[in-house]
Amino acid sequence: MKIVYSEKFEERYSANPVEGPDRARLSARKLQGHDFVEPLPASLEDVSRVHSREHIEMVRRKGMLAPALLAAGGANLAAEIALRGKAAFALVRPPGHHASATTAWGMCYFNNVAVAVRKIEDRIEGKIEGRTGKVLIVDIDLHYGDGTVGIFRWDDGVKVVNVGAIDPGFDYLALDPAGYIGQVERAVAESDFDLLAVSAGFDTYVLDWGGLIDLADYREIGRILREGAEEKSAGRRFAVLEGGYHQDLPLCIRSFVEGFGGD
Repeated sequence: MKIVYSEKFEERYSANPVEGPDRARLSARKLQGHDFVEPLPASLEDVSRVHSREHIEMVRRKGMLAPALLAAGGANLAAEIALRGKAAFALVRPPGHHASATTAWGMCYFNNVAVAVRKIEDRIEGKIEGRTGKVLIVDIDLHYGDGTVGIFRWDDGVKVVNVGAIDPGFDYLALDPAGYIGQVERAVAESDFDLLAVSAGFDTYVLDWGGLIDLADYREIGRILREGAEEKSAGRRFAVLEGGYHQDLPLCIRSFVEGFGGD
């Protein structure tokens, strides 16, 4: 299991205080023992496959271009590792799933998962004759990944599943942990894919804003996703950190990684 990480993710920048450096720093400590690899920043060409020139300039004006490019670069490296059949977790900040082609909110700037998928999608080998490059993105963040959905809305090669996310129907409020995990199971069982990407948010945690999922549940979610990737995509899978703001975030990530990595 590869952990994509840079100490630069521990830098403080102008953002909502809940999205602070300790999210990365303390989580990295809990993952010691895994194989850490350091990313390079994404290029402007990489992010321009997803975001408009005006959006990129907006991120620059906010003084967030360098950290946002590094976060997207972390996702890129995780996707590259996944192409080789290895599991990877990109422990990056800032998050990205609320960033669309032209807008962003929720402490996001560039859509890290989308940038990574667009960068490598033409090199994904399909297992089923006549089909190549299918991607399944499973978003387990508490909040609906509107940016990711918008980016891939008309792309038949990419399927996005938001598990139990708070959305206009507030379906999340009717879920219990078993129902939530059942949605994860259906996401992989009902999809054909050659690469699995996970927008790994942890604010659904029982002590975080979502108040639902415990540490054992995150380990189980990781296991389900790992076994689905092993069955359908030759193990090609990667995850990228999104939300999660309780002090137990490092424990949530470690539990998920234990299930997702299988080692």
